Amino acid sequence: MNEKRFLKHSFSFTEKISFNFISLKVFKMTIQEYLDKIEVLQNEKNKIVYSDNADLELYIQKIKNETTELSFTLTEIFQKSNSKMTIINKDVLKRFSNHLGLFFLDEQESGNVCFANSDEVRSEYKQSFKLIDVLDYIYAFGHSTAFEESQKIIIISETDLFWKLAKIGSSLRERTIR
Repeated sequence: MNEKRFLKHSFSFTEKISFNFISLKVFKMTIQEYLDKIEVLQNEKNKIVYSDNADLELYIQKIKNETTELSFTLTEIFQKSNSKMTIINKDVLKRFSNHLGLFFLDEQESGNVCFANSDEVRSEYKQSFKLIDVLDYIYAFGHSTAFEESQKIIIISETDLFWKLAKIGSSLRERTIR
């Protein structure tokens, strides 16, 4: 598949796109910077220790016990283009969507369209996920001993565990931008 066609069917982010992360102060990190941080996890020795690391390892152990069939490496999901921009493999996102039974929202909603995807909604009632949720999940998984051993991220079907890891990843991400 040529790169132009791949870009059309994949997600790419320029350095100009940034998210405002929720906290007392406003911190910004571009998606590209976050992708670079996640990619570094493969070789990083001194990872940030999550304050409830036991919870992280417990969740990962539950995931490992559930399945190891659906997994991917960081090089499968993150692919560099000629411009050094990271491209997200849409097929991996589809696997997440299919396995979780949730819709993937590839665009940021504008305005107050629907309360169903608000951060205030309990995870068991969420019907969709966004790219930042997947990146947070991957970032949390990347801080586990299971990732250190296998260099693989497991795709789970249990939405509750997905949201717990996404929350841990979000917390770790917020610590890195302070």
